[in-house]
Amino acid sequence: MGLDVVWEPLSRYPHLPSHIRSWLQDSGSLTDRIESACSVFNLTLIGEGEAQLHACERQSLHINATDNHTVREVLLCGDERPWVFARSVIPPELMSSEFNQLGEEPLGRRLFNDARFRRGEFEVCRIRHTAFTPEIELPLWGRRSVFYFQQHALLVAELFLPASPLYQTGS
Repeated sequence: MGLDVVWEPLSRYPHLPSHIRSWLQDSGSLTDRIESACSVFNLTLIGEGEAQLHACERQSLHINATDNHTVREVLLCGDERPWVFARSVIPPELMSSEFNQLGEEPLGRRLFNDARFRRGEFEVCRIRHTAFTPEIELPLWGRRSVFYFQQHALLVAELFLPASPLYQTGS
């Protein structure tokens, strides 16, 4: 995320509506789920390169401020509308090997088609709407998890934008 937000276990929200919970705790590929929920899927690469990490990212990955990691930010779009903003923090060893030349290919395509990666627990956040969308009064939901590969860890955070089906009952 472009913000240093507070992440909490999903268990802190036991009364979430099922249509929200289903998206936040879905352990499969978010790219695949979006593709199945829309007619046209596309990914827009916002940026990729070494960047300053947020304190919550460093803490989650157990790294110090001097460690270099690649930050990749993308929009996952369904039917030509942005549904999810994703921010991934990738160690240089994985960027130069497993994730070399991703371009506009979804990161999830490689993560979920390679059994060597295992996913950690989900954490969630709520961001007040004024940070992104003053026209909507509900908070925006996000989730993140760490993926482990050998001795490396990478962090994937996803913010569900207002057009996302997460906010629609019956989705």
